[in-house]
Amino acid sequence: MSANKFVLKHHHIEVEYTIGITPGLPPLIYNDGPNVKNFQANEITTNETGLGSLVSVSFAKSIDAGGEQFGFFLPQLDVPSGQTENFITAGIYEEFSGPDAIPLRPPSWSCIELHGTAQTVIVPLVQSATR
Repeated sequence: MSANKFVLKHHHIEVEYTIGITPGLPPLIYNDGPNVKNFQANEITTNETGLGSLVSVSFAKSIDAGGEQFGFFLPQLDVPSGQTENFITAGIYEEFSGPDAIPLRPPSWSCIELHGTAQTVIVPLVQSATR
């Protein structure tokens, strides 16, 4: 079965990402120590690439001032239920400025190595209201 729960770590950073989690619960949680950011499914972008799935979120975004994004690559892993598989991947930060930012600066990227664990978990279905 394809893994659907991933925990990625780099020093004080921890990212937890669960594909297909119950609606209303955050599928992606980013924790860098003092800051914890929860992202709902509509705030997460996933693009399939030759390097795996690129998952990205915006930390801050302003058309005028710019912003910051974070992303990471997930490999396609088949992990039997009840087991975990370790992997190493890349995390990417992008900072960019908008037309009204002072000083105006070009976009910049930085990368980190993420140590991950993958699992296949059963995600409960949302129960419909009884009549």
